[in-house]
Amino acid sequence: MTAICGIWNRDGRTDAAQDVARMRRALLPYGNDRAGTWDDGAIALGIGIARLLPEDRFDRQPLAARDRFHLVADLRLDNRAELGEALGLIERLPTLADADLLLAAWERWDTDTPDRLIGDFAFALWDAEHRRLHLVRDILGNRPLFYHTSNDRFAFATMAKGLHALPDIPVAPDPFTLMDCIALAPRRGPRSFFADINRVEPGQRVTVHADGRIEAVGWYDWDTPRDPGLRSDDDFVQALRATFDTAVAACLRSDDPVGSHLSGGMDSSAVTAAAALQLAQRNQRLSAYTHIPLAGARLDHWGDRTLDEGPLAALLAARHANIDHVRVDAADRQIGDDMDTQFHAAEYPPFNLCNQVWMTEICRQMQQRRERVMLVGIMGNATISQQGVERLPLLATTGAWPTLIREGIALHRRGWTAQRVASSAIGALLPPHLLDALRRRFRGKSPPRDLLAYAALNPALVENPDYRAHLEQLGHGLHLPSPRSPRALAVSILRHTDVMGLTAKGQLARFGVDQRDPTGDRRVIDLTLAIPPHLLLRDGQTRWIYHRAFADRIPPEIRSQAGKGLQGADWPTRLEQARGTLTAELDRASPTAETMLAVPALRALAAADTGTGRVTDAQRYDQRIKLLRGTSVAHFIRKAQRRND
Repeated sequence: MTAICGIWNRDGRTDAAQDVARMRRALLPYGNDRAGTWDDGAIALGIGIARLLPEDRFDRQPLAARDRFHLVADLRLDNRAELGEALGLIERLPTLADADLLLAAWERWDTDTPDRLIGDFAFALWDAEHRRLHLVRDILGNRPLFYHTSNDRFAFATMAKGLHALPDIPVAPDPFTLMDCIALAPRRGPRSFFADINRVEPGQRVTVHADGRIEAVGWYDWDTPRDPGLRSDDDFVQALRATFDTAVAACLRSDDPVGSHLSGGMDSSAVTAAAALQLAQRNQRLSAYTHIPLAGARLDHWGDRTLDEGPLAALLAARHANIDHVRVDAADRQIGDDMDTQFHAAEYPPFNLCNQVWMTEICRQMQQRRERVMLVGIMGNATISQQGVERLPLLATTGAWPTLIREGIALHRRGWTAQRVASSAIGALLPPHLLDALRRRFRGKSPPRDLLAYAALNPALVENPDYRAHLEQLGHGLHLPSPRSPRALAVSILRHTDVMGLTAKGQLARFGVDQRDPTGDRRVIDLTLAIPPHLLLRDGQTRWIYHRAFADRIPPEIRSQAGKGLQGADWPTRLEQARGTLTAELDRASPTAETMLAVPALRALAAADTGTGRVTDAQRYDQRIKLLRGTSVAHFIRKAQRRND
């Protein structure tokens, strides 16, 4: 993982390299193993490399080809062998850095190059012949890239602080982005968390022309599934297993020890099991980190969720002699105790301060063990372990009533109530307010779906017609939408937000840990988005293809659990411990925060007793979600406005 930056003075001023030097200094936390600059007077490119891959010792960026192309790239290419063969570089591959392959690919395929790349990447390429600058990101945005434009200058950087190093770019929050994130609205458009700074969107190529035009093109097609050429059900099962193993192998490319986040869930278990099997062949060990609740803490008994995933994770770890299972209770950490450090390193407000506690502690322990790669399974819900329940409304909308009835009966036999089957089948087809009314009628209560139930926004803002119209335009609306097919749900998850790259950069800057997610591998995404719905929900079995592909690797106790794990189930106790921190932060809320957020309500929630009995739905949504997310955003606004009062 690396930090890149650059300046293009379109008015011809020849001091671009001086500004790039300022930017590089600001970006040092993200790459200080080797620095370099290419200077052509009016345009300059800069880089700071963090060596995390074996081939990084050969990286000599910035790179040039034929005095036409000049490249700086923050990347990990996971299809090196395929690229090397296609480019006739297979014999030279052992001594080529990933950036060398990327530049050779661009020479061959030009703007078609991104679609041939597998891995995490963000890069900038200057085309001197056509006098245009290309900025490109991978489909999930696992490497961030930002830019600022004015009448006579264009600047870009890996992180916003690289742009803020320039004296004429003020540091200020972007309220519109923050409002959408609080509302859990999908990120669309170029706005970032900072005013006057845009982001290259995931899966996008932004081209800057000499006349000042900025052209943004999505190079990945989310609307059309890619045909994997598979025909039988068994073909898909075998392909999922093989493709996933390939993705895990790519994420293991490192000269340093590797760790994984192991919950009691299906995705991290699949990642950890595959990694352990492959590392065992090299006589290497794997540290698997599992968050467990504080001893004696009051836990949130939420439905059928697993509150302590330690025992389930231990079952998986026990299957592999080379796994060192590390249970992490983060007893010495507190909610909100590192918000300042998080702001400076990751430059966005964490939306789950409960989980931030143990995520940060895992990184600290990895740093102590000198482990530099963390494997995660964050995108697994949208790829390898799709539940498939959205097949029911798909069957309803396509008129496949016999199949719908058959699957409904099968689900009922597996323990689903008739009301749950009916709600899942027709819920996505009904207006949200009608669906809520029906749930209240038959269940006696309805989970909150209205923005006011969980968003910390000022109520006047939520009810504003213009803002409501904006949310509707994003496909979000005042009520949360219900996807009508498994593929629609997967795409909505994969495209919903754009903070994973910032999270990874923050962990790199603070702990030297590189986060990698094989469940978000491009090959895995392409395959799973093409899986026929009947392989996800079949004969009442949810996640049917997952069970077939990984049954021999994942303990049945993990695969058969009824609900998901609730990470951070000890939040009631942790919130009590952090009450002073939260109250102090809300007391320092800026006027901008007061306008955007329901600050008086948040202060009341911070002061309210969480009680001693069972956590209610209202407490969960008000305190765990609304209070903590609102406090996080209030802190971000204050820091972005350089207010320390």
